[in-house]
Amino acid sequence: MEGSWLLFETTDSIIEVLWDIALAFFVIRISFYYFLLTFLSSLILSYLAYAELLPITTLAHFLSSSSASEPINNHILLTWTILLTITSAIWAHLVLRHYEVPRVAHFRLAICSMALAFMVSAEMVVAFALYEEGYGGWVWEEMKSVAGVAWGGWMVMYSAMPVLLMGLERRIEEKREGRVTLGHGFHRAGAGLHKLPTINKEKAMM
Repeated sequence: MEGSWLLFETTDSIIEVLWDIALAFFVIRISFYYFLLTFLSSLILSYLAYAELLPITTLAHFLSSSSASEPINNHILLTWTILLTITSAIWAHLVLRHYEVPRVAHFRLAICSMALAFMVSAEMVVAFALYEEGYGGWVWEEMKSVAGVAWGGWMVMYSAMPVLLMGLERRIEEKREGRVTLGHGFHRAGAGLHKLPTINKEKAMM
């Protein structure tokens, strides 16, 4: 009896450990896909902006029309930050929806943490590569300027996006359920109207 009871506890512990490992791999995979899609999109957008195929300057001039006192570079950084935030929000929504990630705060915080770790690691690799190419001083000056503040703000929005989308997903689901309920109500009302006697039936009864 004691041996069988010990075996049961050991088996239960093994199942819990395997479940934790599977859950950890699930979180890592979702976080990596979210990071990879966002990082590649940022590289593509950077290339398009560098090749003047993306009207970043035009959008910045549009924003600067409301406050002409600020430098145009600040508006370019603001436009760039908004564009990257929208891109990360789109990818976060698509990845979370594809893997049907539940709206659980601690679970999504784990995804946020891993995605932030992946992005910081990638940015450090890029910074090290630029430093090796002789751009270390430029990178340091940019980090101390408004560009560094914009980069930090985008990193915060990127890392918190899976949690921030919980409210939007809840609203979308509530609207969808409301439409379904309204559709069922119309269907029931229509079925009730079909059950009412028609004029020909009333004449036949008379």
